[in-house]
Amino acid sequence: MKRTVLVAIGTTLITAQSALAEVDQTPLFSLGGIGISGYADFSYFDDETNSGTFARADIDLTYLPNRSASSFSLGFSLGFDGARQSGNSGINSGVFYPAVVFDFGDSGRVSVGAPRSVMNRGYIPTTVFALNSRLDLQLAPYTDSVVSYLALIGDYHPYGIRYDTALGNTEIGMSINQISDSGLDADFYAMAFTHKFESSGRMPELDVFGAVERIDTGALNTRNYSLGVEAGFNNLDLGFRIDDHNVPIDTRTAELYGRMQFNTALSASASVININPNIGNSFTVYGVAVEYLFVNNTHFNASYSDGSDGVPRNINLSVGWRF
Repeated sequence: MKRTVLVAIGTTLITAQSALAEVDQTPLFSLGGIGISGYADFSYFDDETNSGTFARADIDLTYLPNRSASSFSLGFSLGFDGARQSGNSGINSGVFYPAVVFDFGDSGRVSVGAPRSVMNRGYIPTTVFALNSRLDLQLAPYTDSVVSYLALIGDYHPYGIRYDTALGNTEIGMSINQISDSGLDADFYAMAFTHKFESSGRMPELDVFGAVERIDTGALNTRNYSLGVEAGFNNLDLGFRIDDHNVPIDTRTAELYGRMQFNTALSASASVININPNIGNSFTVYGVAVEYLFVNNTHFNASYSDGSDGVPRNINLSVGWRF
């Protein structure tokens, strides 16, 4: 039964997000006020029931000229979230997130237009499950913001406002998004945080993060929650998170993930997630991957995943670019 569930999600209910291939709001490329973060990859997959190619891009561009901690700066941001799978039954969708950015230095930043939800970007680590972006999209209904989920699979166009600020080692964000088209009228309110504990003696560096998302459609008023921690031990990074989602699927999940960096180019990753739906039996998905990083952040990785209760075995080979 669970085989049918995952295959159906893979062909009709795929969405964005979430081993430590991070795509956070800190740009990996920055020049002259322009910052780009995110990744794009192209892969070949075989999951016992289907095989083919899959392309994925999840990228954010920010332009903030003359930014300083003590002055105002006006700029813009543009995000893109898209996926395309070969064959007639695969996903072929993309959504843009344009916004005007009002940066007040140390006082925070306001984004107006179509900013991403704070539950989707900037605070909850956007790790790619076992470095397999297609499988990661299949698992997104259990862990990601419902705003990005609906935008990608339903061709909806969310708009709203977002505020980000920092208090010492704590970063805090709030966002309001609205979808009002194609028969859906819903408001989404989200708050998120991340707090960094610096390494001290034998204690590793720790990042604690969490978010809550309220969904209000008039007929439905409910919430999604996420909470987790990441720790860095020299060449080993580990993370653990729990998610309690009521929409789009009523589930409770727990995920453990990690990455071992052998040298500047070679790393290995592993992920395991247990998904406990309100209706039906719980099931587990696990995966392992190796990655080789070339110059300019281009990379090749190979991953293998499997699971319980009929979850299909999945082999994935991909090449890509991380910004």
